[in-house]
Amino acid sequence: MLLNVCSVVVFAQTPDFSLVGFATQNGGTTGGSGGLEKSVTTFDELKRYAEVPDSLFVIKVIGTIKGTGSFASKDYKGHIKLASNKTIIGQGSTAFLDGVGFSISGTEHNIIIRNLKFSFVSIGKSIPADLENIPGLYSKLGDEGRAQILVNSGDLITISGSASNIWVDHCEFFNEDPKVQTNQDLYDGLLDIKNKSQYITVSWCYFHDHHKTHLVGSSDKDIYADRKVTFHHNHYENIEERLPLFRGGIAHVFNNYYSNCFGSAVNTRVGACVRVEKNYFEHVNNSVISKHSVVLGKAERIDNKEVNCTRSEVYPETCVADLGGYEYAKVLTTNVKKVKSVVLKYSGVGKIN
Repeated sequence: MLLNVCSVVVFAQTPDFSLVGFATQNGGTTGGSGGLEKSVTTFDELKRYAEVPDSLFVIKVIGTIKGTGSFASKDYKGHIKLASNKTIIGQGSTAFLDGVGFSISGTEHNIIIRNLKFSFVSIGKSIPADLENIPGLYSKLGDEGRAQILVNSGDLITISGSASNIWVDHCEFFNEDPKVQTNQDLYDGLLDIKNKSQYITVSWCYFHDHHKTHLVGSSDKDIYADRKVTFHHNHYENIEERLPLFRGGIAHVFNNYYSNCFGSAVNTRVGACVRVEKNYFEHVNNSVISKHSVVLGKAERIDNKEVNCTRSEVYPETCVADLGGYEYAKVLTTNVKKVKSVVLKYSGVGKIN
């Protein structure tokens, strides 16, 4: 008698990439959904539509868009101030904002940024060795006696004022290898959040080759008890610190993969409560700490994995983070051992189209 043997092939299911986290609260975040769609290929086109007040726009970025002007002629322009009700989304896997930084400030709200690559490396490498101060572009000595790029305050994305309901997803942010380009102030943050900004989600992004990544709260006086930010399924690689540095308020940091981060990863400060949940830390120095503030922060650590990590600081005091009841089970990678492979496969650009 012959037996029919059936083999069953099980295909891995693509993760749920829908929005979760604090950006779902306060009325939610829909960006320019339902508005006019515009495809852009130049800096001037992108700036024109992105800065229109309030109007709904879905702006599709095609290919590489560079900042205009030059440092030599002292007319470099790479700053775009995003207005409310916008979706900025890269097409395919090649959308690259080269020397272009976004700021979201004031009361701007309801903004989605997806599938875009950002870097200021072209600016850093174009600065002549003997360049003097250029207001708004470059400071020879900066705040600490080190040169600083001032385009968009040195940040690839900076969120400030009372900006709210912002989702940054499947993007890539990088500058230069911090072990090679050793001036920690030449570039500032990859994505910084300040003042009363809140209801923000940063998901499925790839952050790499940089000194200082996420500054949340610009100083120990920039404390906002209602600050709320979610970071999930991001890949952090070859970075010194601030993953994030979080002052005041509540953060939810889950399912991120940290690799070769040699300063520290999560630093909770000045009364913050950060839920650090099911993250995978590999070759990381001090995965979760509270340091460099008179008033320390706290952390709710849940089922994290550390592989070949070093620790010179104690874990912070514990707390219980109030997430306001948002649901995230549909995106949660429940087995922390799988976080590394999931994040490596699905974070960054070209994964959502």
